[in-house]
Amino acid sequence: MDEQVIARLYPSAARRGFAAIVLVALGAALLWVGLVQPPAEFGWRLFLLGGGGWSLASAYWLWQATAVGIELTDTQLREEGGGRVLANLADVRRISRGALALKPSNGFLLTMATPGPGVWAPGLWWRVGRRVGVGGVTARHETRFMAEAIAERVERRD
Repeated sequence: MDEQVIARLYPSAARRGFAAIVLVALGAALLWVGLVQPPAEFGWRLFLLGGGGWSLASAYWLWQATAVGIELTDTQLREEGGGRVLANLADVRRISRGALALKPSNGFLLTMATPGPGVWAPGLWWRVGRRVGVGGVTARHETRFMAEAIAERVERRD
């Protein structure tokens, strides 16, 4: 039985496209410099070519990761359609939304009671240890609404 979805967070098409274009442009520029005007030292040339390849791969990963949205239910924060679970709300200890919080752009940071495996969906969310960051290429008003809904549930629980 599917739970009722309280809030949905979708990547902004404009931000998603801009982020992918910037990564592709960076990758192309690094590859061009590494191939057309290579530095004298082989190590720097390898660095430029590797960085260009990494930037192009990152653009692809970002495009794939931002193809889905994020859903908030009464019990969990997950990828759209019952995908990967970002956080179980019973495990959330604190939510940080301030300007000085180490969080994604336009997003929020959840501090969990127990650590989880490291996961990175570029441009949308990440999890490292006890921290889950949500945001990036998302609209500020949607992430603010979702953060407030999570904070309300955590406050009501405690």
